[in-house]
Amino acid sequence: MFPRLPDRTASIVYIVLVLVVALGTANIAEGLLLAFSPLLVVLVMMLVVTREGYRRDGWRPLGMTRLGLRYWPFALLATAGVSALAIVGVALAGAGSLTVPSGDWLQSSLILCITGPILAFAEEIGWRGYLQPRLEFLGERRAMLVVAVVWICWHLPYILLTPYYHAEGQRALVLILFGAAVVAFSFLFGYLRIRSGSVWPAVLAHFAHNASFAVLATYVITTDHPVVVNEYLAGDTGLFVLVGTAACAIALARRGATVNGDPAERSTLTSGRG
Repeated sequence: MFPRLPDRTASIVYIVLVLVVALGTANIAEGLLLAFSPLLVVLVMMLVVTREGYRRDGWRPLGMTRLGLRYWPFALLATAGVSALAIVGVALAGAGSLTVPSGDWLQSSLILCITGPILAFAEEIGWRGYLQPRLEFLGERRAMLVVAVVWICWHLPYILLTPYYHAEGQRALVLILFGAAVVAFSFLFGYLRIRSGSVWPAVLAHFAHNASFAVLATYVITTDHPVVVNEYLAGDTGLFVLVGTAACAIALARRGATVNGDPAERSTLTSGRG
């Protein structure tokens, strides 16, 4: 329909569509359709609105053709590693006790390893694959901040209109922690996308975060204060996770600033090859 749609306009259309879909699908299938909406809207944009998806090179800007293997270890340490340290921090703070995993933890972990990457890809192909590169006219940091704001707004219907996500705890505090953590994750995943030239490190980081905090919080820590542990300290967007994620994002940003002066090194980083 609009084969030469400018990036600014395409990003606005994408944002409007994905937020409208999120608002309309938060209560459908316990949010499953909402979870896939970033991917679905990408397909609408690529196949219907701009029709660039009918050309092979039209998919290249999404960052799927490079693996970015060099950044996979950092992606794991900055997410699963941070979640593990957050759980240790809970134990050291006296809010819970570490325990040996038991019960169906292995089965749950295997299920997460199957479903988790699919859900992470469905989000990241929208946020870091499609939207962030089209916001580059704003500059790196502003682009990542805009993605963070959109990402927060996309979650709000699921948080405010359903009982499935962040339904416990003091609502204002939970929303503040959630918003701050999403900003930190947007910069961490965004820098992974930029430095690697690939969407896959961001997908891996997103999956590793979701899987690690879920397994650790369920099977590795016991507590009499589940809201404090799971909402305020070491859960999806707890304070310990927020601080660790922000530190990793800053470290990655500084590394990029250091090596960007070397054209040979910059070429290696943006190639996306391990």
